[in-house]
Amino acid sequence: MRLSVISDQISLDEEKAFSQIQKEGYKEVELHDVFGHSIEECTPDEVKRLKTLLDQYGLRVSNLASTIFFLCPLFPDDQVSLFNPTFYSIEGDVERHLEYLKNACRIAQELDCPTIRIFPFRWPDNRQGPFGTKEDLDRICENISKAVEIARQEDRILVLENCPYSHLPKGQMTLEVVQRLNDPHLQLLWDPANSYRAIRKNVPQDYQGWSLEEELEALYSYIGHIHLKDYHYDEHFPKPFLHKALGDGDIDYECLLSKLYKKGYDKSLSLEPEVELDLTLLSMRRLKAFFQ
Repeated sequence: MRLSVISDQISLDEEKAFSQIQKEGYKEVELHDVFGHSIEECTPDEVKRLKTLLDQYGLRVSNLASTIFFLCPLFPDDQVSLFNPTFYSIEGDVERHLEYLKNACRIAQELDCPTIRIFPFRWPDNRQGPFGTKEDLDRICENISKAVEIARQEDRILVLENCPYSHLPKGQMTLEVVQRLNDPHLQLLWDPANSYRAIRKNVPQDYQGWSLEEELEALYSYIGHIHLKDYHYDEHFPKPFLHKALGDGDIDYECLLSKLYKKGYDKSLSLEPEVELDLTLLSMRRLKAFFQ
């Protein structure tokens, strides 16, 4: 079991983030927002700077949290927008995202990182849900198969994240893509909290039945990386899913983490708490204490 945290959850200053991560006793870091942009946009000089800092603080890169296929229209008339202006993301059509993926693969090789996060396409502002229909899935698989070909050539593994802002917010839905394409260079990035907070009206009825424990059992053999965060649902707020420190929300992480431990999960558990720094550090300490 390897513990990791996304660096920009600690600080937007890479050296400050790496220093704090080292102090907390973590050996791995996941990279998304670096040098004021998303990791797949890094120049060779920026990659060299990252390598120097990683070596300085004795850290290994668990995953490149790229934004490949996030702000990318699935269909020509789709209009997509950013849900949060502080979330750095590339834009453009499929071909442009594939070019960024090639750069991400080169970065991953330089940083000795096996996996690269991709998304199942942002749901559009100008189409009504539910999303993840057969037509959506067919188109998603068609495009992701092109990305898998690049990953195969570059000997990297893509991990497809179930994202609540995408066509496939549930792990059961991303599982269908990975099973259909059936290639060792495509695995799952499972985020149980994203499954928990999926917008129900956006999800077809067929995908609304599984508990998080049932998702874990079904997805386990396909998982290449895991994100951890926690939410508490409060209907009195306009946005009812409230970010909490790990262990203070509604998700039974004691159950999920125990199951992963018993199964012998040996890949990364990477924190993406999306809370204030003190609560992020609390989440890191709680996760570490659980396995100690």
